[in-house]
Amino acid sequence: MEQAVGSTEQHGSNQPSGKFYTFFVDDREFHVDQTPITARVIMEKAGVPIEQGLFIIQDDDTQRQVDPDEEFDLQPGRRFKKAPRFRRG
Repeated sequence: MEQAVGSTEQHGSNQPSGKFYTFFVDDREFHVDQTPITARVIMEKAGVPIEQGLFIIQDDDTQRQVDPDEEFDLQPGRRFKKAPRFRRG
C-alpha cells in the first residue's frame, strides 16, 4: 500500500521531533527536516548508489529517471524507486 507523502508534526521515539517531511523509496519511509531536497540527498538517505540511478513515480503512475542534482519539493504523492540493475546471463 502506498502512503501519501507530506509534512506532519509527530513526536515519538522513532520519529524526529518537530516538523519533518516524508518520502518513500521502494516503499521504505524516510524523513528529512527541509524541502526542497535534491535527488542526490534522497539517494544517499535511501542507500541508492548514484551510479544505479533513481526514478520518480509521477501522479499518473508513469516513471521517469531523475538527475542527481534535480530538486524536489516533498509534496503529497512523492514516491521514488531505485533504477533496475540489469545483469547479463
